[in-house]
Amino acid sequence: MAARSRPSSLQRDAAELYDAATAFIRIYQFRDRNQALRLGLTVVQAYALDILLSRDGQRLTGLADALQLDKSTTSRIVAGMKRHGLVEWSRPEHDRRALWIVASAEGKRRYERLRRAIVRENARLLASYGPAARRAAIKILRRLVQRAEGARSST
Repeated sequence: MAARSRPSSLQRDAAELYDAATAFIRIYQFRDRNQALRLGLTVVQAYALDILLSRDGQRLTGLADALQLDKSTTSRIVAGMKRHGLVEWSRPEHDRRALWIVASAEGKRRYERLRRAIVRENARLLASYGPAARRAAIKILRRLVQRAEGARSST
């Protein structure tokens, strides 16, 4: 019977990253969801507004890609957002089939309130760390996101 090999340091760290990230994401998503619901937004609507505001609008297909949802699901989400006055859309002159979506003034107002509330909570969470530790954590998180996006696009 062959002896079981012990996981490498990298494998142990990868497993611990999974556990830590899963716990962090779970807490973060519920916190964001609760904040969003208080402002009359769903989490998906908040993500959509974030994308639309950061890119000065988006075509439906681009928004679907950014949200990692199919086009029909995104279309239903956008239609609901339009009914609630969160977005406006138009059809570009050069392509009447396309749908250009932007955040409305109301969508921007709600999103900015949500973002301010979350930033205040983040400041509370980060307050016990020094500036160097805060910057290092943010830098590592951004690099992990970039690598994960790169891995996703290559599959």
